[in-house]
Amino acid sequence: MSHASAVSSSAKRRLTRSGDDAGVVMAFVVITMLVVTMFVTAGLAYAVQSQTFARGNQDRNAALAAAQAGVDDYIAHLNRNDNYARQSPFTDCTNLAMRGPKAPANGCGWTAATAVGWTVMNAGDPTGPAFHYDVNASRLDSTGVVDVKSTGRVGKQTRTLQVAVGRGGSTDFLYYTDHEDADPANKMAYPNGASPDCSSYWWGKAPDAPAGARAPRSTYSSGSRCSEITFIGGDVLDGRVHVNDTPLLSSLNGVKPQFMQGLETSDAKCQGVVRSDSRTYPLCDRTGLGANYGTSAPGYAAPLYLPDNSAAFANYPGCHYRGATRIIFNADGTMSVWSKHSTGLSAACGGSSPMGTSVPVPTDQVIYVSADTTGTVHQCLSKEIDGTTLPLGTWANDTTVNTYTYDQGMTLADQFCGQGNVYVQGTLQGRVTVAAENSIVATGDLRLQGGLNGPDILGLVAGNSVEVYHPILATWTCKGTANQWVNGKKQSYCTGYSQQNNPVEVSGWPAHTGSPGGVEIQASIQTLQHSFFVQNYNVGSARGTLTVWGSIAQKWRGIVGTGSGTTGYLKNYRYDKRLKYSSPPYFPQFLNASWQGKYTGEISPQYPG
Repeated sequence: MSHASAVSSSAKRRLTRSGDDAGVVMAFVVITMLVVTMFVTAGLAYAVQSQTFARGNQDRNAALAAAQAGVDDYIAHLNRNDNYARQSPFTDCTNLAMRGPKAPANGCGWTAATAVGWTVMNAGDPTGPAFHYDVNASRLDSTGVVDVKSTGRVGKQTRTLQVAVGRGGSTDFLYYTDHEDADPANKMAYPNGASPDCSSYWWGKAPDAPAGARAPRSTYSSGSRCSEITFIGGDVLDGRVHVNDTPLLSSLNGVKPQFMQGLETSDAKCQGVVRSDSRTYPLCDRTGLGANYGTSAPGYAAPLYLPDNSAAFANYPGCHYRGATRIIFNADGTMSVWSKHSTGLSAACGGSSPMGTSVPVPTDQVIYVSADTTGTVHQCLSKEIDGTTLPLGTWANDTTVNTYTYDQGMTLADQFCGQGNVYVQGTLQGRVTVAAENSIVATGDLRLQGGLNGPDILGLVAGNSVEVYHPILATWTCKGTANQWVNGKKQSYCTGYSQQNNPVEVSGWPAHTGSPGGVEIQASIQTLQHSFFVQNYNVGSARGTLTVWGSIAQKWRGIVGTGSGTTGYLKNYRYDKRLKYSSPPYFPQFLNASWQGKYTGEISPQYPG
């Protein structure tokens, strides 16, 4: 019995230990399951949260795309109807994207209490991506752009783009020409008149060519019939260049002209250019010479045409003068004005008949000079324009004088007093466009007070031409006399004068505001009917370099020097990069260019979800 009892006690102890181990295992399993459950729950919560975040991020990206779709939709309206932005009141009541409390004056009954309208991008899915845009066209005339704020909506996410929408203009390019020949009105280039053939492009007929003009000019030798202007070695154009015609290139001392940001022409042959093969580049110039294109290349582009809307400047705000007018910009934001035939002006523009009056520059507006309709057009007397200097010389329309001197350029009919001409120079502080019914003459450097990185900007728009002043003083002597009775006394007078063959350059012109040598113009230049050229370009000595920082647009090629480089100027034309985003006030735009976004940026959502 004692043995049996011992065995029984040992078994009990083993059973007891086994029960203790099972409890520990059970507790471990329970704890493990609890931990796993916690991880699963946390993982599930994270997955749900991540899915929500991913969906929100996806909706944000889609909302931005919807905002861009709104911009594209408005641009499409403008390209279908060029006056869409000018509707006043706005009448397209079917455009839901324009409906809302910020809609422009309209005939749709939309007011500040009108709910925001949304254009749904996917038909049949009213909860899908949609856009709404608010438009402000109040700056269209003055800046050439419409301000568009387009909001895209996807789910609860909204994002807004602010875009300046504009139509392409000449300020998109450093250099633009319609015809590559000299202006038929240029008497120095065509002393006996120009052939109608010169109005044709080298590759085909131009829209303004007369019925009898032969085209294309490539099918015949122009000979002396047309005066083609050449880009020569030493010419540097650092900016986009567009010519509707086919350019003529030549080298000088083994150096080719430089088009540092390429060249585009409307000659179809240029479509054969392969960018990676420089051997094809000569397809884009008339003589097949090729040019130095740097890292760029030439290419084809459809023709672009400028409007002749110089008369519109008479209706734009600013200072309006009549007859021959001289303006000198001062670096302090003022300008000195001489305009003796302008009467009834406001004090802000110089009062009546200003002669050297200093007034503030009409910033963000225009300075317009029209013809003097109150008097007769006549050859300006010496110093008639400003009383002390212009025109140069001694001519006073006095036939009792045997000899006099006079600026040869001022004998041309388009420089007569009474025409709408403006003579301008100096340093501008402000934003203004100088426009003339006839011509603008740069009598000296035209610089911007803040330079090319500041806020100042200058436009020059001429119905006729923009010219660089190059006075040539000629001497006239009496070639015959006669007698007349004046107040009972016999008086001898000259019956006619002849010009001596020794006209001379006048030192000190053009006037320099910087270091002497050459001339510098920091402006956007546009000649609506004629050219940008240097007066008397073929007389005198080499003048150095004509530097233009800005843009140049002209109907005909203007001549700035002779091909040999012995007279006039070499070209150094460089683009003002600010013109990509802003043009001078009321600057004309191309007739046939498309509307597009000029610059864009994201702003705070205008309509939060």
